[in-house]
Amino acid sequence: MRLAFVSGKGGTGKTTSTVYIAMALHRLGRTLAVDCDPQGSLLSWSRALPFTTVSLPVNDVHRRLPALADGFDHVVIDSPPGDTGIIRSVILSVPLVVVPVSATGLDIDRLGPTWETLRDLEDSHPLGLAVGVLLTRVRSGTRSRTEARTELSALGYPILDTEIPLREAYADSFGQAPEDLAAYEDLLTELKQ
Repeated sequence: MRLAFVSGKGGTGKTTSTVYIAMALHRLGRTLAVDCDPQGSLLSWSRALPFTTVSLPVNDVHRRLPALADGFDHVVIDSPPGDTGIIRSVILSVPLVVVPVSATGLDIDRLGPTWETLRDLEDSHPLGLAVGVLLTRVRSGTRSRTEARTELSALGYPILDTEIPLREAYADSFGQAPEDLAAYEDLLTELKQ
């Protein structure tokens, strides 16, 4: 499986999602995690992780990735916020893009530019492109969760069924290899369908 977590907005859960999905995929086969964010958060986290992690914050990820990923069963990419050149290249690198978004009006409002980039690349994508919006930091049973789903649906975004709950365990896992993958196991199951 090859996928990327992409959002032009920071703080949506891209790096955490990358680590947790890479851990789940690592259990299934040789996995490469690619940190395309110049801030290097994934690379900083990687010291404790059992899979290979590399830094590649460049505008030609889609050209470099095939050789870099040779021999790996799975590739997961963490994209940067705000760098349109890198984001476009990351999108061109994989057939599956997951767009994490917190269940807030502000985060949903900031989804527009990311979606425009995805739409621009959809028809010419060399691998075909599947996209899903992942709600993160969700408080179940809240009005914000329900309203976020309603608003995303009204805007025509393909919303994944899996939601990542707001949990201290996710916030506290930086620098560690997570063992309990919780909702990310469900996410992987959904993405494999």
